[in-house]
Amino acid sequence: MLEVLGAAAATLLSAPLMIALGRRLGIEGVDVHKPWKPRIPKTGGLAIILGFLLGLLAAIQLHGWSSLAPVLAACAIAAAIGFCEDLRGELNPMLKPLLLVLAALPILLSGIYTPRPVVPFLGRTRLYKVYPVLVLASYPVVCNAVNSVDILNGSAILTSMPFLAMSGLIFYLRGDYPMLALTLIVLASCAALLPYNIYPAKTFIGNSGSLFLGAAMASIAIVGRIEFAAIVALIPQIMNEMHVIFSIRGLKSAKRVERRPIEVSDGLITASRDEDAPITLLRMISAGARVDERSAVAAMLIISCFAAALGLLTDVLFLEGAV
Repeated sequence: MLEVLGAAAATLLSAPLMIALGRRLGIEGVDVHKPWKPRIPKTGGLAIILGFLLGLLAAIQLHGWSSLAPVLAACAIAAAIGFCEDLRGELNPMLKPLLLVLAALPILLSGIYTPRPVVPFLGRTRLYKVYPVLVLASYPVVCNAVNSVDILNGSAILTSMPFLAMSGLIFYLRGDYPMLALTLIVLASCAALLPYNIYPAKTFIGNSGSLFLGAAMASIAIVGRIEFAAIVALIPQIMNEMHVIFSIRGLKSAKRVERRPIEVSDGLITASRDEDAPITLLRMISAGARVDERSAVAAMLIISCFAAALGLLTDVLFLEGAV
């Protein structure tokens, strides 16, 4: 599809410009897992967003898929919130989830969702009153979950790609070509930035990129009616965020968390021995071992692939006939 190739090309070509923009504006972060602590631009996510916007606009124009416009709006709102955070510094941890609820409004107001999700063994449910509330909650949950795994070079993109691949395969099997195109556009944009984001990263995707990815995946799950499969596929990200919240006893700024979940020595990552340190996916991966950054990201990718495979099996075995 031309729109998919266009999205990849726009992301790939704009990435160097976004990196230069980040350096010029001083939107940078310290790569704390490297011994030499380089400062890396946090604007790579803008290239993904640009590729997505151009690709989706092309799909809407070429195929008349105007129903996808609310998804574009939802992702743009989340990306704007993330970019404000990249520019101004970390938002109030209590305010941020409330702002991310705004990303759900284009989906709710347009009515492109179906308030009858399919649940294994129960079939199609009727959640006419509850479902809109779940939609409002899903964007803060998924966006923050993706943001929580954006800790190593390439980790956010690589842990998101299995979900996108699973979703694309489900939509292909269903013959849902608008949703297939949407998913492939996001996937192509991510893949195009990956050479700049994997170890050693030339750019981070920033909060703009991670919140955009979260909003895109939440929109794909809701509009594409793959809610339960999406929950299964996103278990690593969601559980990582939930473990952090529970272990630090609530929503807190990362700057206020004194105990760190991992320790870094000579470029190798080791789990913290402090019992009160936050429990994270990376801390569990590095428990009782010293792992390098690439190995840790590979482990996170494998876990995400396994979860996505379970999500696909869930849809094919339990949900497909009820859609």
